[in-house]
Amino acid sequence: MRGWLLFHNDVTDDAPEAPEIRRFIEVGKRRGIKLEALRPRDFELIVSTERDWRAEHAGGKLPKPDFIIPRTGSETSYFTLAVIRQFERMGVPIINGAEAVEACADKLQTLQLLSASGLPIPKTILAKFPVDVDVIERELGFPVVVKKLRSTRGAGVVLCQDRDQFDDLASLLGDAGHQSDFIFQQYIARSHGRDVRLLVIGGEVAAAMERRSLNGNFKSNISLGGTGECITPPDEMAQLAIEASKALRLDIAGIDILYDENGYRICEANSSPGFVGLEKACPVSVPDKVLDYVTARLKPSQPARRSLWSRIPFVGRPKERAHEKEKA
Repeated sequence: MRGWLLFHNDVTDDAPEAPEIRRFIEVGKRRGIKLEALRPRDFELIVSTERDWRAEHAGGKLPKPDFIIPRTGSETSYFTLAVIRQFERMGVPIINGAEAVEACADKLQTLQLLSASGLPIPKTILAKFPVDVDVIERELGFPVVVKKLRSTRGAGVVLCQDRDQFDDLASLLGDAGHQSDFIFQQYIARSHGRDVRLLVIGGEVAAAMERRSLNGNFKSNISLGGTGECITPPDEMAQLAIEASKALRLDIAGIDILYDENGYRICEANSSPGFVGLEKACPVSVPDKVLDYVTARLKPSQPARRSLWSRIPFVGRPKERAHEKEKA
């Protein structure tokens, strides 16, 4: 079996995601699966009416792979999405598809899709400049979280404690020429400095880790010095992560969930979740879990990709299920 890992950088460099690509390649080799890390920008994207397989990469021609796993995350560009779509339409199974990758690369689009599915999220406003601070204070209150639309590992996220601090930041962003590159988001006090990352593969929670800040920072990312502890998520939390993956059509997902006064809220979703911290905290080999799923999906008896989620019943959150029982 042969597969491609789409990755923006060289697998031997010191990019934060490179060790995870190397882990995939090592695990694949042990399992007899040849994995190649390919940079999307090195493809020649040629669209024609020809039906024969064709893939040109870095000056050479590549045989058709059995599957492709995009590992480009929030850095996914238009060109990369075009590459994914090209091979998707040529019949190569993509883990995750272009639609799902695009939805997760844009934080606002992620939240729009989750909201449309009735899933709990922090209230969010798309930035426009000049900022109407009265609207922000009325709808979100203070403190308020400010995020870049495309960011990863906690970068580009700040907490404004009050109106004066927010005014200063909004003026700075406006003067710098930013328009709709940011979102303003409701601050969830109960989850200050902690959240839960759930890894969902094929509609099942494969592992969960509670992340905590050690320095009082409101961000709990492992990459920023936070710690991770393996947990068994409550049923309601696990179901929420599965529903989020379903709403975003993700085969593989990292779902970040916040603690709220009334339960949980989905903070973010990742189409190529990092797993170095998760593997340190939990007794799980993420590449093995992913390749188990890929192998099962590629069996001839498996339905096509578009029917994956139809096999997973949407049972609703516990409160909704209780409501349905009352109506019955």
